[in-house]
Amino acid sequence: MWQRKQSLFLVLAALAALSTWLFPVRSFQLGDEPIVFMTHGIYMSTGVRVTDASLPVPFHILFSVIAGVFFIAIAFFKNRPRQIRVVRSAWLIVLGLGVFQFVSGNSLRAYLEKNGTVESSYGITFFLPLLVIALAVFAERAIRADENLVRSADRLR
Repeated sequence: MWQRKQSLFLVLAALAALSTWLFPVRSFQLGDEPIVFMTHGIYMSTGVRVTDASLPVPFHILFSVIAGVFFIAIAFFKNRPRQIRVVRSAWLIVLGLGVFQFVSGNSLRAYLEKNGTVESSYGITFFLPLLVIALAVFAERAIRADENLVRSADRLR
């Protein structure tokens, strides 16, 4: 199970999904006050949570669930078609989460611009869903290659 390269891809995808807890999605500069959009909330530079705005979705919980799904998908190594379906479903959900994260960041910026000019920059977590998707697609391709190899060996018997 662990010697297969798709297991490595799935573990890396799960770790990338879990690391979204650590880094900011987007940073905003409203005058002299920096505001940080994390997956688990919106914070001022002092670490105080912004109460005016809230996240529409608990991104941190969803990314943690996705990481768990990737770990569970590793256990499906004996049932490759199911493993492919689980991995594909997970990366499609991550794609939707990434898009929704982008929309949430833009709506937060629009909300903050009511108080003045806002400068923003994207953080590492903004790009981590792309890494998760890429690793999941690589894992899916490797699972398909294994499945094709098993089918060709069955035809030879």
